[in-house]
Amino acid sequence: MDKNGEKLDLLDVYYCRSLFKSRFFKPAVNVIFVVVLLIIIYFGLSSAPDLRFHGGIPFATTMIWDIWHPLLIFTIIIFARLWCFACPIGAVGDWTQSVYSFKRKYPEKYRNLWVAVILFLLIFAGERHLFMFTRNPPNTAYLLLFFIGLAVAMAVVYEKRSFCRYICPIGLVLGVFSMLSAIELRSRSRKTCTDHDIKECVIGNEAGKACPVGEFPQTMERNNYCIMCMECVKSCSQDNVRISPRLPGADIVKSNKKHLDEAYLIHSIIVIFLFVMGMERLQFRNVIINFVKSTLPYNSITFLDLYWRNMWAIIIFSLITLGAAGLMYLSIASFRGKGTKQKFIELSYAFIPLSLAVYLAENMFSLLKGLFFIAGKIGGFFGQVWDFAVGFDTINQMQIALLFAGFIFSIWAGYRISSNNGKELQKNMTAVGIVAVVYLFIGVKILTLPIV
Repeated sequence: MDKNGEKLDLLDVYYCRSLFKSRFFKPAVNVIFVVVLLIIIYFGLSSAPDLRFHGGIPFATTMIWDIWHPLLIFTIIIFARLWCFACPIGAVGDWTQSVYSFKRKYPEKYRNLWVAVILFLLIFAGERHLFMFTRNPPNTAYLLLFFIGLAVAMAVVYEKRSFCRYICPIGLVLGVFSMLSAIELRSRSRKTCTDHDIKECVIGNEAGKACPVGEFPQTMERNNYCIMCMECVKSCSQDNVRISPRLPGADIVKSNKKHLDEAYLIHSIIVIFLFVMGMERLQFRNVIINFVKSTLPYNSITFLDLYWRNMWAIIIFSLITLGAAGLMYLSIASFRGKGTKQKFIELSYAFIPLSLAVYLAENMFSLLKGLFFIAGKIGGFFGQVWDFAVGFDTINQMQIALLFAGFIFSIWAGYRISSNNGKELQKNMTAVGIVAVVYLFIGVKILTLPIV
């Protein structure tokens, strides 16, 4: 806060407000990323279908799965959903809508995140045996084209950015993790907003569009759905929109808006990426593979084997996500009678730090591999040999440290959420503690298994 007690506004730093209010800045950024996306798609489609064999071009998989995806998650703590400002897929949808759209309202009964949750689960469940995105450049390109097509189709049918608000699985994950972000977009003064009759951020004007995801800065209390498009910054004639630094995780404690779809996702992220880390360990992987093979009819090892494994991947992912949510639910139910469902939803948000820690831990190796790959290419361009490497033991130690940090932060978040009702503090903390310890034990156990 400044000397007048007002929160620091990052938009006032080095003329950032003027930059974001410019009619040309955002389109220019979008064009740059659209070009990069098209290059990635081109190299993906030009590559052999499996990088394990000769002839494959790793550019698409490296850029998406080893750099963009993990780097995006690592940076969200600072920048919230600022990626959505630059997102080329959302931009293509916007441009399409500006040319032609029926502008129908998105069906009210589907105004939740369950479709995005299902897409998220299917992508990671089918990755290893069916889609193989991380080692199949053409499939990575097809995935990108699928989401471009989906964004365009929804832009033609529905108003605003319905794809970004309800369907995009990356937006879903970014939205939940942005509750931990160190910045927030809010109104400067609620009084100024109340006294101003014309809500340009809601209806839009010549300077900027109405909020494309239906948010209202005056009443926003968490980051989840704000895609940082800056349209409200452009349209507000009172300059009453700010972007301010804040204590990370403030939304988890302060927000009264908590939903079952997000609560389920939080537990899903933890167990899915613990499972993925386990599949990188030979002992864990052999147990799973031997089980799946034992259920394979006729001992087939060809076409049926591939899809049988993929079917089991979807079943396993479904069961472990339901089991994780069920563990939390039962932990609460054992101490409570009525209101278990609502308390399950509220306390599940305490696990956002741990879910982020698991997500970061699983993506750490990919990020380091991708950064070292780019560094090596840059060095080669200048005629230098830049060979970087980090041992598995070091990475393991970093991953375990992340899990413990997430565990501690989740216990703190659980305490802050539970302290809103002092009478149930002990019961709530017991439920949170039991589940957090189980997650931590499983994570550490998996990370201490030998890689080979």
